[in-house]
Amino acid sequence: MLRSSSGGRCLGPGRQASDTSTMSSAYFVGLDLSTQALKASLLDASLRGVDEVSVRFDVDVPEFGTSGGVLRHGHALLDEPEAVAAPVDMYVAAMDVLWDRIAEKWPVDRIVALSAAGQQHASVYWAQGATDLLRDVEAHAPLRPQLAGAFSRAIVPNWQDATTLDECAELMRWADTTGGMCEVTGSMAHTRFTGAQILRWRRRHPEQYARTERIALVSNFVTTLLLAGGADARIAPLDQSDACGMNLWDMRTRSWSQPLLAMVDGAQAGALEAKLGHVVLDPRVPVGRVGTWLQRRYGLASSCLVCQATGDNPATLQCLTPRMGEAVISLGTSDTVLLPSQVYTPDPTYHIFAHPVTTGEAHGTPPYFLMLVYKNGSLAREWVRDTYAGGTWAGFDAALQSAAEPLQRGTGFFWLRPEIIPWHARGLHRFNEHDEPIEAFEDATYHVPAIVQSQCLAFKTSIDRVLRTSRTPLQRVYVVGGAAENEHVCQLLADVLGCDVARPRIVGRSAETGQRVPYNYCSVGAACRARWVWAVMQGEHAPFETCMTEARGGEDAYDLVARPDPARTEAFAACVPRWTALASRAYAEGIE
Repeated sequence: MLRSSSGGRCLGPGRQASDTSTMSSAYFVGLDLSTQALKASLLDASLRGVDEVSVRFDVDVPEFGTSGGVLRHGHALLDEPEAVAAPVDMYVAAMDVLWDRIAEKWPVDRIVALSAAGQQHASVYWAQGATDLLRDVEAHAPLRPQLAGAFSRAIVPNWQDATTLDECAELMRWADTTGGMCEVTGSMAHTRFTGAQILRWRRRHPEQYARTERIALVSNFVTTLLLAGGADARIAPLDQSDACGMNLWDMRTRSWSQPLLAMVDGAQAGALEAKLGHVVLDPRVPVGRVGTWLQRRYGLASSCLVCQATGDNPATLQCLTPRMGEAVISLGTSDTVLLPSQVYTPDPTYHIFAHPVTTGEAHGTPPYFLMLVYKNGSLAREWVRDTYAGGTWAGFDAALQSAAEPLQRGTGFFWLRPEIIPWHARGLHRFNEHDEPIEAFEDATYHVPAIVQSQCLAFKTSIDRVLRTSRTPLQRVYVVGGAAENEHVCQLLADVLGCDVARPRIVGRSAETGQRVPYNYCSVGAACRARWVWAVMQGEHAPFETCMTEARGGEDAYDLVARPDPARTEAFAACVPRWTALASRAYAEGIE
């Protein structure tokens, strides 16, 4: 069993763990604060997974009464009855539970660096005097009671919150007079983005806004807790990549947009800038060392590095390290495409962020990545499964294999929720083989290939348009998420995109159970950054991707799961104009 010499007990103010930082014994930890859980992944120096520990909010801290990690509508803590948010105290309590569990299992004195990831856009509001409370944290007690009164807002607005629709419209109108929201920030104004959340809260609760010392994202909130205790404790700075998801960061100047800050603050840009703090532009620069709370309570070495944190999507990019000409496709509740980019090409149909591990060097990591989000991912696939494939994945797979030719018996668009690409598309739209609108396909099982083919063609048309600017052909796609385990979906994706499809190889077994270690891409990606920053501090200065390859000993971290059939790729390419025309017709019908 992996165990810390401290056993999770307070070591006392005079004792600290030994500094064990040799390559052979070094461990790296990545944390991920997601919607439903706080997770930690332990990696060795070769980036093999050693173990994972998690705290599920609904189950492990049930006193907060969340469902799916958020408060139920109408809860007394919510600023507005329809808001989607989590109690900030729950996150602090989860950190207490997490480290108790880590200390029971892991050799914490061998952890040399930590980094974190967090759900993008969600914001945390530190009250005036919070820094003093953080410095005064002592090892004899959990964090939660010691940080009572540290927050000016009791909740953390979640990425699912949509109460800011009016503020988004206002921001878009205002930004049109100052250069355009998308051109400046790399994204249209979205309800889940932080700028609109701050604007609405400031107007409705000006007294709370006034007594706010700092506004953090979930990512640097976690980092702040890792620094707690001692004179060096402070509210951690923001990571540039995560700051891009706020609709407040000027992508062109790599600084806060002063006009946007002034608009959201209602007065002066400097007031909100002070609350946001500075943004660290070089991801190799560590935030500091772990605070005395982690040192004395759990036995982490005083030399253990705390590295910058980032958002969950950038962390996934860190984990999978796609290069130019490669993409990541996450087939989850929403389908997400991540593409490295050398050029800044803002567009209303996607987001563009600073690459989380770019250093700005000419031959290093690309400076940007693009993110395309499709709301109707697994949600729509599961609906089709339940409605037309007998409610089983076996039935779904059988139906998927039954359609050999592209759009053989028609096509369909399944926008069960208002879509992002194309913007606000909605409804169910089906067309037969003659491109005539129909209520449903005569063969009900044909709905399965219809939705998967249509989703893959949506990826293709968007990716092709994006890559036209960079003039970089798509060579490989890495797939993650639940549907990535489906061989037939992967093969169809390869055929439509005309490139290889690979899955990350899950390496590592628990020293305690011998079982394969769960592979949470966000926390593993955070641990990868910790490994890189630690190497830099040892005098290595290779780009992130090179460091990852060398750490793995040159081993390929992926398994090839599908290669394109040239004939089918050509057939799907020939269908693109037809599919595009039908998508436009469906979109027009949905917005009428």
